[in-house]
Amino acid sequence: MQMVTVAIADTDAGRRAKLEQFLQAESDIKVLKNSVSTGINIPDDPQLEPDKAVIAIDDTVTRISELKPRILFVHLDQSEWSFALLEALHRECPETLVLLLTDKSVQEEQIIQALANGARGCLSHEADPFYFLKAVRVVDRGEIWVTRKMLGKIMDKVLH
Repeated sequence: MQMVTVAIADTDAGRRAKLEQFLQAESDIKVLKNSVSTGINIPDDPQLEPDKAVIAIDDTVTRISELKPRILFVHLDQSEWSFALLEALHRECPETLVLLLTDKSVQEEQIIQALANGARGCLSHEADPFYFLKAVRVVDRGEIWVTRKMLGKIMDKVLH
C-alpha cells in the first residue's frame, strides 16, 4: 500500500490535534504537521480585514505548496476567506485534494459552492473517526466523498 500524505488546516487546535492523532495511527497515512506557517493564524473572524485575509491565504497556500500533501482537510466556515482559500489552493496546488471539515453552521449551498471551487468532499467534524480514514483513502483513489443526500442535491444543480 502506498503512503498517503495528509495535512489539516483548522482554526481549532483541539479538533486539529484529535484528527492528527487519529490519522497518524494508520500505517499508510503520514500526517504532515505545521500545515500553516509559524506565526500565521487561519482566520476564524468573518470580518477579517482584507489585507490580513490576503496575507493569510498567501501564506497558507505557500506552506501547502511546500509540504505537497496529497489530501488537505480544510475547515469550511461562513467567511469569504474559506472560499478564497479554496480557489487559491485549486489554482496553485492542483495536486492537493481538499476535503472539507464542516459543522452545523455550514449550509448545504456553501458546501456545494466549495465543491464547485475544487473541494473533493466533505465531512462533519462530528463524524465517526472511521469515516475520516475512509474518506482519505477514497479521495486518494480519485473519487469524491459526499453523502448520498448531498450527491442528490449536486445532481439537481447539474440537471437544472
